[in-house]
Amino acid sequence: MIIAIGMIVRDLLSAHPLTDFLDNAEKYGHALDRMIVVYSHQADSKAVEELRSRTNLSLIKLQSNERAHLIMKEIGVRHSSIHQLLYCPLIDAHGLIPYGFNRNQALMEAMFTGTDYLIFVDSDVRPEVLRKTPDGAVQSEEIDFIGAHLHGLSLGADVTSSDYSGYNILPPASFDGMKDLLWGLHKESMADFWQNSEAHRGLVIQEDQNAEPQPTTKVLGGNLGIRMSALTTLPPFFSPYYFYNRTPLLARGEDTLVGMAASQSHIRCLDIQTPIFHDTYGDYPKVPDLRNDSRVRDRLYYACTGWIGRNVFFRWKTGHTPSEFTQRNRQLAAGAKALARYTNDRRFLYLPDIQSAAESWLPDMIGQYQKSKEAWNELTERWFGR
Repeated sequence: MIIAIGMIVRDLLSAHPLTDFLDNAEKYGHALDRMIVVYSHQADSKAVEELRSRTNLSLIKLQSNERAHLIMKEIGVRHSSIHQLLYCPLIDAHGLIPYGFNRNQALMEAMFTGTDYLIFVDSDVRPEVLRKTPDGAVQSEEIDFIGAHLHGLSLGADVTSSDYSGYNILPPASFDGMKDLLWGLHKESMADFWQNSEAHRGLVIQEDQNAEPQPTTKVLGGNLGIRMSALTTLPPFFSPYYFYNRTPLLARGEDTLVGMAASQSHIRCLDIQTPIFHDTYGDYPKVPDLRNDSRVRDRLYYACTGWIGRNVFFRWKTGHTPSEFTQRNRQLAAGAKALARYTNDRRFLYLPDIQSAAESWLPDMIGQYQKSKEAWNELTERWFGR
C-alpha cells in the first residue's frame, strides 16, 4: 500500500507543516512513501533539502512539469489535452492559480508514481484537533491523522474528508444584515453560527472524540483522502476564474464537484469526523478582528468573491437559471451594504457588481470546465487503459 501526502502552495518557504505530518505518521506507525508538493513561484532550497532527507519528494513547479508532459505524450494523450492539463494562462499573466488546476497536478503525480492513497493537506493545517478541557479551556491534541483517513478508506470509501477546527473563515461580527449576506452567498447554513460568533468568537472545536465515519457530500481539499483507483469515476478538481474590472478573481469550491459526485452516488464519500487544526489567519490563538485588522477583511472579501464565482458556476451545473435566485441577489446587495458600513470597507459594496460580472463570465467558465473535463477524461482513460 503506497501512501502519499499532497500539498499545493504558491511558495514553499518551510518544510513545515509537511514534516509535522511525517512525524505524526511515524508516531502512529504509518509508512508514507512520498510527499507531492505543487508550487507556482518559489521553493526554498533548505526546505526542499529537509524534505528530501526524510522521504521521496515530488516537487512540481506549475507550467514546468516536463516529466508529466513526456508521460502523457508517451501514452497517447493529445497535445491539446496535455496543454489544457499542464498550462494555465492566468498564472503567467496574473500570477494566480485556480485551485482545481493546482490540485490536479498533485493527482497526476500520484497516478504516475503508482500511489494507492493520496491524502491532501494545506500549508496552514496541522495533525491536531482543538478540544475543550474539563475546565473549559481550549487546547490542541495530536491525532492519528493518516490512520483516520485509512480507517475510512478501509470501510470502502473512495474519498475521505472532514472539517477543520480553529477559527472559521467567518470572523466574529455583529451587524444587521448578516443573515441576508449569507443567504446571498449561498452560505445560509452558517447563519446561526455567525450570528452567535460574539459568544464563541468564531472558534470551532471537536466536540465528539469517538464519532464514527458517516456518509457525506461535503469534501474539503485540505483534509482529504482519495483512493487512486477511483479516478476512473471521480471528476477532476475544478474551479473557474473570472474578471471584475479587469481584475482576476478565483472561484472557490474546487472540491465541490467531488461532493456532487458523492451526492449522485457515483462514489462513496465518508466524513472521518476528524476536523484537523486550521490556522486560518496565521496567528492563532489571536481572535480575528474584522473591523480593525485589514488582513482579516482581505480574507473575508476574497472568500466572498470566491463563493460568488462558485455559486454562479454551480447554479449552471445543477440546472438552475439566474432568475431563480433573484431574491438571493437582493439579499446579497442588502447584506453587502450592511457589511461595508460595519467594517468601513467599501470593497464589500461591490459584491453585487461582482456577482453580475461573474454571471457575465459564465459562458467562459463553462468552457473552462468542459475543456478541463475532456482533457482529464482522456488522461484517465489512457492511463488506466494501458
